[in-house]
Amino acid sequence: MITWNVAGRVKMLPRQIEYLATLQPDIITLQEVTKTTAPLFKDLLPSLGLKHIVCSLDFVIDSSYLKGPRRYGLIIASKWYLSNPEIGGELITWPERFLSVTVDTPYLPIKIHTTHIPPGSSNCWIKIEILEGIYQTLVAEDYPYRILTGDFNLPQEELPTGEVITWAYKKNNIGKYIPGRRNERWDNSERNIIIGLKEHDLEDVYRKLYGYSKEGFSWLLKMKEKTWRRRFDHVFASNDLHPVEAAYLHEARIEKASDHAMLEVMFDI
Repeated sequence: MITWNVAGRVKMLPRQIEYLATLQPDIITLQEVTKTTAPLFKDLLPSLGLKHIVCSLDFVIDSSYLKGPRRYGLIIASKWYLSNPEIGGELITWPERFLSVTVDTPYLPIKIHTTHIPPGSSNCWIKIEILEGIYQTLVAEDYPYRILTGDFNLPQEELPTGEVITWAYKKNNIGKYIPGRRNERWDNSERNIIIGLKEHDLEDVYRKLYGYSKEGFSWLLKMKEKTWRRRFDHVFASNDLHPVEAAYLHEARIEKASDHAMLEVMFDI
């Protein structure tokens, strides 16, 4: 399985397809798909054997909303038939940012969700409302085999001790994290996803496999002499799907096919 924020890059889309072709995934989930790139992906992905494709933008009744920060949608594509497609319901403020399907694999049916959480720096409490809606949706769901993927724009940092730093905190002038202007609700909404879903059989696959001693990142920001590495892209999965390997693949990001690395996860089912 591959999850990837493709950054809405029209000119790089053929190169993105080439990168995906080399990996031969059974299932992909894509974020930052637009009204321009969605038809191109639908035309090209079948050549990779990913003949079953669902796009969240196709389920938006009033497309006039799909502009500005809401111009991005999601795609799930698979070698196997996709059933029960739907986008976010009333709990999710921007419903096109949460796409769900059931993948009828030869082994067992898997409920797959993918999302793209907008950054809090530019969308403020919209981010928190969407996180809360997704958490409530997943906690209430009764399905034995599930996967959640996407670009979550969180956490801010993970320490080797296992401590997770949310965007409710800021660094002071001596490099220590202290509570910022964002309150407990902000902190809880991020923790409920990155940590709390484990209690509901959706565990962070990368941390399950490698713990916190392995850094891992999917997005990088360079400003002057400073570099920030963020692990924003995640796959959470039911334990009975037996994830055995996870890796952030940076070649496409370095080539600027996207500003995010792909996350590849293998399951032994």
